[in-house]
Amino acid sequence: MDACHADRLVEALEAIGTDVEAGVDPEGLTVIRVGDLVHKGPDSARCMEIIERLVATSPAHWVQLVGNHEAQYLGGPVIAPKLPRDLQKRLRRWLKTDLVRSAIAIDTAELGPVR
Repeated sequence: MDACHADRLVEALEAIGTDVEAGVDPEGLTVIRVGDLVHKGPDSARCMEIIERLVATSPAHWVQLVGNHEAQYLGGPVIAPKLPRDLQKRLRRWLKTDLVRSAIAIDTAELGPVR
């Protein structure tokens, strides 16, 4: 699924039992969003609105990780055209308020650097 196609995002969420309109996730559901919510389609703003509302109403059901497309607004390398300032500010606010988390890179004996 392309992350920034709002209609496809809604379809995917409804397929796992989320009532997107009401902002309610089914009991026992944990959604782990692994980044790249922005830049992957025509509607980053609407996708961010959907996710932000769901995380606000059911924070225990969501784990959001920063992908490389979000990371460019949080100090990472620039990899895509810039989002409007209001969306950049929203991503920064998400990080400050723990709505999204950075993944941690580690070295392992078996695999070497893992990011």
